[in-house]
Amino acid sequence: MSETLCITFKTHQTIIGEVTQQDGDGLIVKNPVQVISVPPRSANDPGGVGFAPYLAFVEEFDKGIRLERSDVLTINTPVPDLMENYRKMFSRISIVTGK
Repeated sequence: MSETLCITFKTHQTIIGEVTQQDGDGLIVKNPVQVISVPPRSANDPGGVGFAPYLAFVEEFDKGIRLERSDVLTINTPVPDLMENYRKMFSRISIVTGK
C-alpha cells in the first residue's frame, strides 16, 4: 500500500510522491513532483505553491525511484490542499461538474 508524503532533502528541496516502500536505508517513491514556491504576480496575489517535474525523464518515474535516507531531512504528511492538487494531477478519473 502506498502513502502520499512530502519528502524534504538535506538540500531543502521538497517533493511529494507516493511512497510505496520504506526500509532502513531508503524508500521507493512513485510519481514524484517537486513542490515549488510561486511568487505573487501582483499586489493582490498572495502567491502559492506549484509542481515541477522531478526526474520525470527516467523509466522508474511511474514505477518507483529509490531515494537514500541519508539524503532525506524530513518525511511528512502534506496539507490537504497540496494532497488534493497532487491527486488531481495523477488521477485518471475526470469529474464533470454541472457548470
